[in-house]
Amino acid sequence: MPVIDLARLLVNLSLALDFSRRGLMRHHQRVALVALRIGEAAGISFEERLDLFKAAIIHDAGAVTWPEKDALEAFDIRDPWEHCRRGYQFVSDVDILAPAAEIILSHHDRWRGDNPSGKAGAGIPLAARIIHLADRLDVLLTDREYILDQREPIIKQIQLLSGRVFDPDLVEIFMRLARAESFWLDITAPCLTENLLGLVGRQIFIVDLTQLMPVARLFARVIDAKSPFTHRHSRGVAAVARHLARHMGMSEGECLLMEMAGLLHDLGKLTVPESILEKPGRLTEKEFNRIKQHTYYTYWLLRPFDDQLSLARWAAYHHEKLNGQGYPFRLAGSQLCLGSRIMAVSDMFTALKEDRPYRPGLPWHHIERIIGNQVQEGALDGRVVGALFDSRRELEEMWGELTIAGDRCELE
Repeated sequence: MPVIDLARLLVNLSLALDFSRRGLMRHHQRVALVALRIGEAAGISFEERLDLFKAAIIHDAGAVTWPEKDALEAFDIRDPWEHCRRGYQFVSDVDILAPAAEIILSHHDRWRGDNPSGKAGAGIPLAARIIHLADRLDVLLTDREYILDQREPIIKQIQLLSGRVFDPDLVEIFMRLARAESFWLDITAPCLTENLLGLVGRQIFIVDLTQLMPVARLFARVIDAKSPFTHRHSRGVAAVARHLARHMGMSEGECLLMEMAGLLHDLGKLTVPESILEKPGRLTEKEFNRIKQHTYYTYWLLRPFDDQLSLARWAAYHHEKLNGQGYPFRLAGSQLCLGSRIMAVSDMFTALKEDRPYRPGLPWHHIERIIGNQVQEGALDGRVVGALFDSRRELEEMWGELTIAGDRCELE
């Protein structure tokens, strides 16, 4: 049974949420750090701080596209609640994160009221009030000016909104903390992650894969929501990968892990602009170069857990090819384990089966021809492809169920 540091897992996965057209922002880590500082100074319990951390480290999970993220960078957002509602929906059915759902729903609620939630003042969850203050503080920061030169204007702006936007008691706590230069330096220091993990403590859980699966499904929902053309891609790859793993004799635990790797295989897609993902025509060389980074970042984000779980290799190598002509690591042959080979076939099959901006989903005989050619060229494992072709009936049924489930999710 794997031993997983939940805090480290969430910190790493949150980085996938922090890519925008300006690069890697580390917004969630900074907000979590400031929120925990304020929560600690406010005297909340360890359990409350843990819930605060869980909410803060993924609070903007509902802002999926780059334009949605851009909108949140304005200090005074007109309507911030749509991403709060979507984040609440993403998180509410994940048992290990469930206490964070209500916090995420209200993390833009204003102290004076007039919020869609109907809550105001002390009726807003304390953790949500803390995250609201920490979130808006981070939005005020700029990389164009030295951090300590920014603190006085930021303190004044936060003070002006005390009692209207922010909880006045929390503003007072923030004012005391803000006197220390270290409070500001911690936010932008290279050791930000270590500072954050030191505050929350190592949250070690001995868990089985079924307990981790809802977290993987949460991030799969975020990934697939980035484009209407990928609204069920991660779930499709996960289902196909699990089926092929079972067909090829993997253990039940390995089959579960294949499913989890399938759910997370495109985690790095959050680093790619929607304009490229949804382009209706052929990609330019420069655009395809941007696409190539997504598997690199999937590997980078999952690598710390590879000693306990084979997630990084199984998830991130899905565009590597046996002949060494894949990307981004140019691995070949013996460097690609069975899990990686299964994921490559599962991803290609699912991509061919679903609608894309440049073509509708392909019929089975076209898929067989294309994937068969990949075997002939030495790109895909013929044994895995044989298992795929032997499973036509089961995969067609599985695809029908995924389509129904996807339509249901869209209606909700």
